[in-house]
Amino acid sequence: MKKTLVLMALIFLNSINGQNYDVTLYEKIGYEVGGFGDGLENEDWFGFSVEGIGDLNGDGINDIAVSAIKDDDGGFNHGAVYILFLNLEGYVASYQKISDTEGGFEGQLDEWDIFGTSLSYLGDMNNDGLIELGVGAEYDGDGGYWHGAAWILSLNPDGTVNSYVKISDTEGGFNAPLDDEDVFGTDIESIGDLDGDGFQDIAVSARRDPDGGSDRGAVYILFLNVDFTVKNYQKISDTQGGLNGVLEAGDYFGGSVANIGDINGDGIIDLAVGAYRDDDGGLNRGAVYILFMNTDGTVNNLQKISDITGNFDAEFNDEMFFGKSIDLMGDLNGDELIEIAVGARGYQEDGALNFGAFYILNLNVDGTVNSYIKYTEGLQYFEGDIDEGDSFGFSVSNIGRLTENNCIAIGAFSDNEGGFEKGSVWVLQLGTILSIEEIDNGSNSFFLYPNPSKNSFSLNITEGISKIQIFDINGRLVVNYDNLDLNIFNVSYLPVGGYVVKISLENGNLRAFKLIKQ
Repeated sequence: MKKTLVLMALIFLNSINGQNYDVTLYEKIGYEVGGFGDGLENEDWFGFSVEGIGDLNGDGINDIAVSAIKDDDGGFNHGAVYILFLNLEGYVASYQKISDTEGGFEGQLDEWDIFGTSLSYLGDMNNDGLIELGVGAEYDGDGGYWHGAAWILSLNPDGTVNSYVKISDTEGGFNAPLDDEDVFGTDIESIGDLDGDGFQDIAVSARRDPDGGSDRGAVYILFLNVDFTVKNYQKISDTQGGLNGVLEAGDYFGGSVANIGDINGDGIIDLAVGAYRDDDGGLNRGAVYILFMNTDGTVNNLQKISDITGNFDAEFNDEMFFGKSIDLMGDLNGDELIEIAVGARGYQEDGALNFGAFYILNLNVDGTVNSYIKYTEGLQYFEGDIDEGDSFGFSVSNIGRLTENNCIAIGAFSDNEGGFEKGSVWVLQLGTILSIEEIDNGSNSFFLYPNPSKNSFSLNITEGISKIQIFDINGRLVVNYDNLDLNIFNVSYLPVGGYVVKISLENGNLRAFKLIKQ
């Protein structure tokens, strides 16, 4: 009996930890939605990339950058980036557009550059008090057709551009032999000072690089100078940098890149790299590679996560594009394991194509999946209206805390909100909607095993109970449940706060637990 009680206690505690993943609040941002205004046009693809950028304007609330890569400011599909200053609910308080004609950006953009292909918060790379934002333009034509480019923008607190550096086949000191359609700039990521020379470094991917075969993809580790030009680089591909021939034609390795910290404890940061057209288990189902890095930018070893490997047992569908976007979430549940968010823009809901979803993966130190949570409409208390073709999860970014909860921004670039493929971004706040804290009830402390859900709780055992009452923190009775037959005790009407639930047993004993509503 004692062993059973311990097991039930562990199950109970694990269920409470899981509540850290509830969607407690969500806000949609798009054409005339979420405070954004009416500036978007058809096929702007707002939400193609999204990135948390910290508190840029110093108002105490974190902000985000969102791209609209088919914006036509200055020319057809030049692209644009919006800096969105948020309020505590994830609503847009104000914004600044950066494009060929706005925001103080004087770099040369051409037709089909699709400026904003990727966005990356780089921090204050040179300690001048301004934060840097990496911006990809993967169809840039420097040096040849769709060779691609990466821009590093230094931003003023109002979201305008203070200065910039371009890294391409002809600028920024980057002398790698790029080829036509390599699309360098697919994704950009800060990797800290990997080589220990005192300057910050970045990773830039080229998802259609042909090393080893057509469109297998590559990631470049760029070791930078203080002026953000390239000092030297290390390429990671099917034939270079330590991958050792693991890719196949059309995988698009480098479709996304994320710095996931040092998950194996060797003192060196590790990377998660998406290959969203990988065919493990079926056509274009997608995969994520966990790369354990060396300080010279080569790969020490790796772990693949897909439909058939990495201990990830989620249900896949063809053309799910798992790994199209990745970001580090930190340790949400306090279990000392790292969690990452991974987008799957092609997830099908009841056969609806490109409905979209994202996953939060709890990773073991060897890069395999310990556990996971899936998010789409109707899951984890997220009731946002997602439609077929929205591509929800095409981009994901951890944006930190707006209030006491962790927040994540999710792009849906092909959403038809306000017009054809104008696009949208969802801001989801994650946390505990309803949780239970045990009060010491003696040797039978887990006798009742309370089970919280969004707006109610139930008990594993109801026999022998004579009365259930809820008291506020001042000891005042706020609810008395007369009907115990249904075993669903609604608390949706209670204000946010802490309460004590007291359960009177027919034998005269009393049990109690704390209920916290957020």
